[in-house]
Amino acid sequence: MTVPCESNLPEAGAGWTVIQRRKDGTVHFKQPWSEYKEGFGNLHGEFFLGLENIHVLTQSQPHELFVFLEDFFKETRYARYSNFVIGNEKEFYELKVLGNYSGTAFDSLRPHVNHKFSTPDKDFTSKKCAQDFKSGWWFNNDGCYRSNLNGWYVFSDIGKEVNSLEWRLWKHRPLKFAQMMIRPLE
Repeated sequence: MTVPCESNLPEAGAGWTVIQRRKDGTVHFKQPWSEYKEGFGNLHGEFFLGLENIHVLTQSQPHELFVFLEDFFKETRYARYSNFVIGNEKEFYELKVLGNYSGTAFDSLRPHVNHKFSTPDKDFTSKKCAQDFKSGWWFNNDGCYRSNLNGWYVFSDIGKEVNSLEWRLWKHRPLKFAQMMIRPLE
């Protein structure tokens, strides 16, 4: 598989494989299960690497996760997790392990642990979160999400909360940029 690598973030250090990137709204993330499974988008722009690829990578050896975020006012934050594992397709790519959190963005991914990945056409929540929020994510039945980095892309901060690309424990406002990266633990 071809993967993009990232080593330009001083907060992260070197050696990361980018598994998801949002930056300009050029790729719609309202995709069916088959697309989230295999991956979609442009590796040089917006993309999702694919749940099967992410599963294979995280099963091969222990990995950490780094999430880099930027708002429309050029403020950046990050969240780092010491261990990141998702299940296989039979387990609906459940978010199994996150490990310990560190960073500046607060821990908005933790409420998604032990939840299956849902897409608009294969929604495992009783509230039909993936259908309502038009994206694939590890939605839960307690308000659907605290983070949704595959959410609807809006092109500016319109001054209020909208259901979009979000990391809610940092802010209840749309984000301009999000990137998820993994690397093997040393």
